[in-house]
Amino acid sequence: MSNWQDFQINPLISTDWLGLLAVIAIGFLVLGIAMRLRGGVWRAVMMALMLIGLLAPQFTDQSHEKLSDILLVLADRSESQNMGNRQAQTDQAIAELHREYDDDPDIDLRIENIPGTTQTDMFSALDRLLGGIPRERLAGVIMITDGQVHDVPASLKLNAPLHVLITGTQDERDRRLQMHQNVDYGIVGKDAEFIVEAIDPDLTPGSPLGVTLLQEDGTVRRFDVPANQKTSVTIPITHAGPVLAELRMPALPDEADTSNNRLILETTGVRDRLRVLLLSGEPHPGERAWRNLLRADPGVDLVHFTILRPPEKGDDTPINELALIPFPIRDLFEVRLKQFDLVIFDRYQRRGVLPVQYLEKVVEYVQGGGAALVVAGPEYIAEDGLADTVLGQMMPLAATGRILEQGFVPQVNETGRMHPVTSAIAGPRQNTQKWGKWYRQLETRQTNNQAMTVMTGIDDLPLLTLSRVREGRAAILTSDQMWLWQRGHDGGGPVAELLRRLSHWLMKEPALEENTIETTRSADGKSLDLTWHKIGAAPQNATALDPVTARSIEAPFVRQSDQTWHANIPIEQHGLIRITARDSQGKSQTALHVDRDVLTRERRNTTSTTEILAKTVADNNGFIGRLEKGEPDWRRVDRADQWHGTNWAGIVRTDSYRTLIGTTTSLLPLPALAVIGVLLCLFGWRRETR
Repeated sequence: MSNWQDFQINPLISTDWLGLLAVIAIGFLVLGIAMRLRGGVWRAVMMALMLIGLLAPQFTDQSHEKLSDILLVLADRSESQNMGNRQAQTDQAIAELHREYDDDPDIDLRIENIPGTTQTDMFSALDRLLGGIPRERLAGVIMITDGQVHDVPASLKLNAPLHVLITGTQDERDRRLQMHQNVDYGIVGKDAEFIVEAIDPDLTPGSPLGVTLLQEDGTVRRFDVPANQKTSVTIPITHAGPVLAELRMPALPDEADTSNNRLILETTGVRDRLRVLLLSGEPHPGERAWRNLLRADPGVDLVHFTILRPPEKGDDTPINELALIPFPIRDLFEVRLKQFDLVIFDRYQRRGVLPVQYLEKVVEYVQGGGAALVVAGPEYIAEDGLADTVLGQMMPLAATGRILEQGFVPQVNETGRMHPVTSAIAGPRQNTQKWGKWYRQLETRQTNNQAMTVMTGIDDLPLLTLSRVREGRAAILTSDQMWLWQRGHDGGGPVAELLRRLSHWLMKEPALEENTIETTRSADGKSLDLTWHKIGAAPQNATALDPVTARSIEAPFVRQSDQTWHANIPIEQHGLIRITARDSQGKSQTALHVDRDVLTRERRNTTSTTEILAKTVADNNGFIGRLEKGEPDWRRVDRADQWHGTNWAGIVRTDSYRTLIGTTTSLLPLPALAVIGVLLCLFGWRRETR
């Protein structure tokens, strides 16, 4: 601390008024001299003293107190710092700085830990810290990191040294897969092409590097890609919705991080156009509901036929007066049938139009992955109806031959409340739906134990029943009265939502899949939690396939209070994991779990490096070096000196201080000035009176 006196003036009035008074005083003096009045000198002295008194000159005792210099230390605590001994190196470096400067009153050591899960942002944290300190007190910034910093600015001027201490080792090896071009959407039935790069610094560009591609269906492809060069990898889009695959590359024995040796390839499959074939019997109000619904969907291409006459019928009616054409049986059921995603029989009667062999082709089409829906009215059990055909036998319900005609309100049963087709329209359990009545239903009995009845009608008889037929799907609605809801009869009902969900479930819309299995990684990361929303038979066990060792890991399901089933599979391996769950009837359900943490910037490249921060350190005259070679020699330097050397780093002396003001002594106290003024006036008056 240093002390001295400082001369200051503290005017008692505004300087503008002081200037005006000085001009007036000079004017009076000039006038006195011109008139040769006596005592002019004494008047001048008095007015000068008055002006000086108004300026209030004074001496102030001051002292300056030296302020400590601020040294900022930013410690990288991101995920990549957990590798090897990087955290230990960081802790040791911080401990050395504490030993060096904790007892130094001239250094204010401030240490900030910088976390990071998806990326490391050291410089945004530095900006935040610099905003809270006087920049003139900044003696230097020290960053302790592995060098993988993701927010390095294009330019940075601290007016203080930036020193970087790199953790890790110089001989670290890290292979990694990098995505260059992703595919957001793809057409079902085609391939999605991704542009990737397999990076291995130890290999020359173009060297063959073996990789493995794990696909959704469990198949594994092994092939070579050129190292350190962009290459394309394709995956088939087999269905609508999310499509996943995982690309893996073998790890090196001494590799620093193996998590970035895998890459998730993810796209969304979309259908070019969903093609629906609607076959109606004689015109009736119900067919309009189907036609309007399907035509209103921009993703659906509808082909609709209403069959009014058999093909052998002919007459001489001119063609311009006859709008009806023979039914194109062969073209639809031999040539184009597999081009359709759904075939709807709406109160259809054969009437000699559709031979049995073509109905057999419809059954083969469904079993091979197609879909069929039958809307059954009285025609279904007539002599030429579909009930006694192979198509009727494929349906999950068998008609008893009775037609029930009485008013009833369709209801969503317990299974329907869990099924995606009807759960959205079911409403709360405690509230009865106020839907309009229907007045006709076929009496049926269920023939397929694995079928799911989701809506019931008269006496809880099945109204809407869904089933899976090998690779395809089938459904039957045992009433032709749905059009009443569309017309708003008795309040109507959710016909549009029901028909939309039903048709899209039949066409295998992923969002409407029942019995879905939800997968989540446990908090400790060492297992998978499975939740199965199961309809029907109780689950037994779940099996996960380790993507690296191909080892099967099993775990049982346990019933939960919310009627779901839970299983925990101990598997630490991350990536794309295929899960198969089985129930007591031997039916299986598959699910995929994917760990997407490998896609974060923090894990893409974890090799410690000096290259990323080298330019920024050089721009700020700092030191950069690896901690494995030891810490630099810390030295105090002046601002005009060099701030670093090959083995030392400087901490700047800022010479910052604060001023402490003590006592103030007035040069001309007002009482003394008043006495002197009076004496001068008297003396001047006496001189003038002689």
